[in-house]
Amino acid sequence: MWKLWRKLVRRVSWRVVASYFFLVFIFFIAVRLYAVSPENVPGAVLFSLPFAVALAWVYYRKFQQPLEQINAITRQMAQGQLNKEIRILSNDEIAELAHNINALAGRLRETISEITDEKNRMQAILNSMSDGVIAVCRGGRIITVNHVVEQILNQRQEDLVGKDLVGVLRHYDFNRLLKIALQSQEEISEEIQLLVPGARIYRVTFTPLLGSDLGGDRGGVVVVLRDVTERHQVEQMRSEFIANVSHELRTPLTSISGFLETLLDGAVEDRELARHFLQIISDETRRITRLLDDLFALSNIEYRRVTPRRDQVYLVDLVERVREIFLPQAQEKNVRLVNNMQHDLPAVVGDSDMLTRVLINLVDNAIKYTPEGGTVSIKGGLADAGGVFVSVSDTGIGIPADSLPRVFERLYRVDRSRARGNGSGYGLGLAIVKHIVELHRGRIEVQSTPGVGSTFTVFLPLPEETKQLQ
Repeated sequence: MWKLWRKLVRRVSWRVVASYFFLVFIFFIAVRLYAVSPENVPGAVLFSLPFAVALAWVYYRKFQQPLEQINAITRQMAQGQLNKEIRILSNDEIAELAHNINALAGRLRETISEITDEKNRMQAILNSMSDGVIAVCRGGRIITVNHVVEQILNQRQEDLVGKDLVGVLRHYDFNRLLKIALQSQEEISEEIQLLVPGARIYRVTFTPLLGSDLGGDRGGVVVVLRDVTERHQVEQMRSEFIANVSHELRTPLTSISGFLETLLDGAVEDRELARHFLQIISDETRRITRLLDDLFALSNIEYRRVTPRRDQVYLVDLVERVREIFLPQAQEKNVRLVNNMQHDLPAVVGDSDMLTRVLINLVDNAIKYTPEGGTVSIKGGLADAGGVFVSVSDTGIGIPADSLPRVFERLYRVDRSRARGNGSGYGLGLAIVKHIVELHRGRIEVQSTPGVGSTFTVFLPLPEETKQLQ
């Protein structure tokens, strides 16, 4: 009982009790004066007026003014200005209320800051993903997207949020799958081709958000867009590569098989005819051997199974040796083979045999595709962006613009029938050239105009010591 009484005493606001007691006391004095002598009422009123004014002033200072301040500050807090703080210097219940409101605002600031940080971290994670991510509510409206989707749709996240995804991404199959995912709340995955920003193939996965509350609606969906265009291109290139190799092997093997059957049927008795057939079989066998050698060489270079030597290579000497190799072939075809190399070029670091193979392939192609009376020019010097360059130009038949991006692909030839007529190889030479140049941390470029000619330019870096002396 005593503990209950002490607790009750501690909870009572004695300032309020004292103020009300003082008010009742004045009222009691006025009533007593009126009871004793009604004529003294004006005097009692005059007597009580100063006390009433003082009490009103105390009430205003203690209650009304702090409440007005609390009301003004809380209105600003409701508008989002949570950095405001109520400053009351008294030590009463209103000051305790102001302190609680300040604590509540501080806690609210911390909570909002934590939520903002969490949202920023989540957005940073989404933006760091290589896949496109779209979150939609059950109504199909966009809640959030990541940076990849912004690039795909060419729109900012602020402009996309709240829009109907069906209206933004107008695609029949995509909209059909989205509708099924929203209704069934089951994961769906399928490959579709989108035309934004270009013709790309995406693996689209719709994952339901069960038990989530998104935009006031339950049961949203997360859409993940994974670009699989390059994988399809690689698979297509692999299929084309296998088909091309099979075709290139089938042709000489068919020829060899036919001539062998002819010899076995009795043509071997005719020495002149048999010798002719055997020469053809030998040529076709060498063709197969060259094809397989080039395939193994390209595979070894492409997968870094060979390590280039790091010797000092002077491109001027290298070009002159290659020119001497092809000079008889050029003279036989009546093609001028010109060496316009800058003679004071610094040495590059690389594998002399590999770089020789690069020049041999480029010069060989230039001579083959240049008609009689044409010119093949080898030029070299310092590149504007640093390093050195070697270019092989011809006045040949040129390369169509649509074939330029593919000339370095394996087994790709612009015109197979025309290539056969010029005695070219299997479309592996330029692929080998490209990989050798990249193995030396360089690059190769091609410029061509049909009917005018082509120019292949190899750029190679210089050693750091040589660069500092330039």
